[in-house]
Formats: sequence, C-alpha cells, structure tokens
Amino acid sequence: MRFKDKHPELFRQLHPTRNTGVDLDSTTNSSHEMLWWRCPAGHEWRETPLQRRSPAAWKNGDLHACLYCVAPGCLVYSCGHRRFQPSESTFRVLADPCRKCEVTEHARLILDRLDESAAAAVHLLDTSAHYALFRATAADTAPWWEKIFPLVEAYFVRMVSVYVALAAVEHRPTLSCSTSHLLGACMLRILDALPPACREEMHRAVPDDAGHFRSTYLPGWHDSEIGWALTKLGFDIRDTSLDDDIERRLQFCEQQRFTATGELPPVHLADRHYPPLTHLPRDRENGASSELRGFRPKQPAPRITAVRVRLGDSAPADPDDPLGRTHVGYAPELPPQELWERGRGVWKLRADHVAASSIVLVVFDRTVVLVASIAGLTVHRGGLAILGEPLTDHFLLGTHDPLHTPNQGSWRHPSRGPGTTAVRHRGDPRQIGSRSNSVSVADFVHAKMIRQSTRYPPVPTPSEWATKDRMRRTG
Repeated sequence: MRFKDKHPELFRQLHPTRNTGVDLDSTTNSSHEMLWWRCPAGHEWRETPLQRRSPAAWKNGDLHACLYCVAPGCLVYSCGHRRFQPSESTFRVLADPCRKCEVTEHARLILDRLDESAAAAVHLLDTSAHYALFRATAADTAPWWEKIFPLVEAYFVRMVSVYVALAAVEHRPTLSCSTSHLLGACMLRILDALPPACREEMHRAVPDDAGHFRSTYLPGWHDSEIGWALTKLGFDIRDTSLDDDIERRLQFCEQQRFTATGELPPVHLADRHYPPLTHLPRDRENGASSELRGFRPKQPAPRITAVRVRLGDSAPADPDDPLGRTHVGYAPELPPQELWERGRGVWKLRADHVAASSIVLVVFDRTVVLVASIAGLTVHRGGLAILGEPLTDHFLLGTHDPLHTPNQGSWRHPSRGPGTTAVRHRGDPRQIGSRSNSVSVADFVHAKMIRQSTRYPPVPTPSEWATKDRMRRTG
C-alpha cells in the first residue's frame, strides 16, 4: 500500500525540496529508503517511511511526533540512524555517519578498487619467495597440482587484492600485515580444501606466522570490523565455493568423473569478487630467496585419535563373563592392569573405527582414569574387547573427559546394573589436539557414524521397552 494513502498526515511532513529524484507518490508504506522530513516547527531530519510510521517508545503514542520536539537525549547521525542515550540531556545532530554505515562505506570503497589492485597483487606474488616455495612444494607433492593451480592462484590474487585495495583506501604505504602472514593465511585456506593425504607434506611450506581467515575476520592491523562489513556486502572471505570447485577438479583428475567433452569442469566465479588477472604479465621466477633466510615452517598441532569408553561403579560381573572377570566397573585404588581388564570390554563398537584409533580413554565420572594403547581386538558374543597395555604416564590421566558432550538424549534403564551405563548417542571417533598438555576437542576423523561405547548386552530401543511393558501389563 502506498504511504500517501495509508498515512496522509505523515505524508504531508515529507520535505518538499530535499527529496529530489524520489517519486514520493509511489513510495510504499514499508519502504526502507531514507527520506527527508520536516515537522511543523521546522525541524528537518532523515528517516525511512517504515521508521516514521512505527510506534516507537519515544513518540509516547503519537505517530506524528517529531524526533527533535519530543526526544531529548538522542544522537542522530548524518546517515539517518539514531541512538538514544539516557545520559544525554540534549538532542544532537552529528555531521558524521554512524559507525556501521561508516565501516560499510569503507568496505564498499575497498571492493570498488579490487579489480585495479590485481596488478599489484600479481607483482607481490611473483616477487614472494614464500609463494614460490609453496608452489614448488605442492608441485612435488601432488601430481594433479597443475590442474587446480589456476584456481588456487586466482584465490591468492583475490585475497591479496583485498589488502592492496585496503592499503590504497586507507592511504597506507604498506599492507596492513606482513606478506608471510597474509600468504600463510591463503595457504592454510587452500590446504583446508585439499585431500588430507597431501596436507602434511605441503604444510611444511606454510610460514610459522601464518594468519587465519574466518567468515567475518581478516587478519592484520586494520579496523576489526572490516571483515564484518565485507561479508555484509556479499564478499565471502573464505570463499565457501572453493572447496567444491577443487573437489570436482580432483575427481576429474582421478578419473572418477568425466564431462561430456573430456574437459575440466568449469568454475563459475561470477559474483565471487575475483579480479581479472589473466591479461596481466607474469614473471614467476623472480621470487626473492633472501626472504626465506631463517624460514620457519608452521607446525600443525599434534593429533591423537582416541576411542572413549565410560565405566560405572564397581559391580559383580555376569557368571558367564567372556573375559572371565569377577567384577566390572570402576573402583578407587585399583592397579592400572586390573582397571584395564575391567574397562577393555565387552563393548558394542565397530572394529574398523577402533583400529583407526591410537588410544583408549577409560572415563569415570567425566574424568579420565586410565589411558591404554590399542594393539588388537577380540570378538565375544557380538561385542568387542580391546587388546592393549595401560599407559601409566600419559598426560591425559586425571584430566577432564576431552570428548564429553552434553547429550539430552542420554537415558538409563533401572534394570541395568550399576557397572554399566546405556547411552543413546551417535558420534564419530574423535581427534584430540594437544599442545603444552592442554586438551581440546578437534575435528572429527573421516568415518561413518557409530553407536558409542555401549556395554553388552545392547540396550533395547524405546519402542521395544514400550512393547515389553505392554505385554507385561496384559499378562
């Protein structure tokens, strides 16, 4: 509905001369276009029709109220946005835009200079020894590197162009971060999109001071809100489509997928803010090797793939226990070997997932009470027992369970003994990242979903419990 028809009194408050180029008669009732208004007292300000007709609290129920007349303690920016401050005793109009509009306009200027910054970005890459080392290492590691290199190089030019444009807009003599910091962040992003088999070898070419790109964050000494503003304007910092583009090319190179013409699948860079660079002259042999003097590669955090099993309180074992035990569950002051015998089986686990892990974490009351190695498996009545030896000096002993995740679906049936806990939870074998003996949950390993650590016999499903309960009631 037209604003003119819905709110004729407010429509008459539109400024007669300062809204040039705008068809006021066709302005809708919910328009977000900033317009100039003038109240009967002569006050002028900018506001959208949607804001003007809204029942804001400062209007005190009067939709026709003027912001200047009835709202002291308010700051109005030149962009039209306002901020109420109870501590202010006066109504002030500022000549500058608000912070968000200022940063957004700053980011828009950066994107406008992106294409013309490509030449400087290409020159920086050609003269960088870090980039030359990364290309050489990748070519020696992956036989299909030449097939994906044009896409990788385009991503490097894209991100370096952002920093060149940022320096030009802010009138900086140099980039807002070091070359190794910026190129290292690009390298880590490319490694995230490559197969895990080649990452470790190529990781040796990443500088130690490499940064990290995040969805709304650009590393460097500049405005911290630039990343947010670029994302708001449609610039995807991590370029999420890059993973699919590289995956399709690798599948083609491995002869798992072919196109009708036998050519590499096309890459659609439209609306992804990739500056043109194919027309620029290249000189990739001029990398300054002096930059690599004292080069230190970035060391990835060590990863430990673990399987976690949880014990209950100590209780007598079944008479026909497949491992010949008299008790199961946890009891304080047990020797490590006896605790391992109680905790190594029998569990409902998939053998391939256990074989992919390096250690077993035996947990009681969310605390790691035992860590053991994995040497093999034995099968007992549909369950598995793990073979291995306790690791009495492992740094995870006595720490909080690093794989614990609160599970609202956990449940326990009263008929189960105190030595076991039934957990209805699905998860993957997980990796534990450790540095300086600090433990944190890291990425999942590539594996299918499994039922986690359920003591034999398997727990009936809720529908099976309901059927049994119904049969018991009917006699």
